[in-house]
Amino acid sequence: MIDNKTKPIADATKSMDWELSDARTLFISDIHLGSRFCQVGPLLDLLDRCLPQHIYIVGDLFDDRRLSRRFRWTADYTRLIARLFDFGVSGTSIHYTPGNHDTFLRSFAEDYRLVEIRDSFIHQCADGRRLAVLHGDQFDVVEKKMQWLSELGSTAYEILLATDRSLNWMLRLLGVRPVRLSRSLKVGVKKIVQRKSGFHDKVYQYAGQMNCEGVVCGHIHNPEMQSLDGVLYCNTGDWIEHCTAMVEWPDGKLQIIRADELSGQRRRRPIFHRLKRRLGESIRSGTATTVGEPKPAESSPNNR
Repeated sequence: MIDNKTKPIADATKSMDWELSDARTLFISDIHLGSRFCQVGPLLDLLDRCLPQHIYIVGDLFDDRRLSRRFRWTADYTRLIARLFDFGVSGTSIHYTPGNHDTFLRSFAEDYRLVEIRDSFIHQCADGRRLAVLHGDQFDVVEKKMQWLSELGSTAYEILLATDRSLNWMLRLLGVRPVRLSRSLKVGVKKIVQRKSGFHDKVYQYAGQMNCEGVVCGHIHNPEMQSLDGVLYCNTGDWIEHCTAMVEWPDGKLQIIRADELSGQRRRRPIFHRLKRRLGESIRSGTATTVGEPKPAESSPNNR
């Protein structure tokens, strides 16, 4: 079993040596729009601080199971979609590989200019490494053969999340440290499923089939970077509990980042908003301005 040769990457979550504005690629997964527990606010805060060349949405952006039962759409959801649109317009290439909660999008696999939807992608890092990018449910035997059990597990997980929220509200009133029953149980169950499914073995085999040095996925909701017998395994985490993503820096190094560690990072105004404001000012003033063309210098008394 490859599990015996699994080694954690020591600097996977070390403090950032780069600014987020330097990020070359951003990998995010398991946002679950439609679930009342998804944390869109921290994700928007992260996206305010970077302008990457590539964004990979590694599945489960939407939670179709929740949306189909009770449609729930908030203003933050709209802001997130608008922010991704900003990135696409500004030149960021957006790649979307659907997961088991938004699997309906797999039938719409196509390059839509602003976003490309595929079942999997091959990403080449700045240092030349090739990474296979896919959600990861393809390696989960429960999803493939016992979907009823997966849906039951999702329902139980949301019940535990609600229990956690109520319990921690009481613990905060008492000045007691909060607990994460739902996180501990989910990670434990997922690890059992990984062992029974031979998850890591399948990841290793898939990387070999794709001629890649590593695999990036989501699905497990446990952010980590490990070396599996020389093959890099990266899980981006989720935006339900962990609020994590993975970043590729300009030198090709990869790092798991956490939303609660971004306080020292600068904010960036999305390019599309800057262009829109500039074009709007040109229209109001009645002058024609070419995007990218420098504004003429205003005359000063010294230049007359």
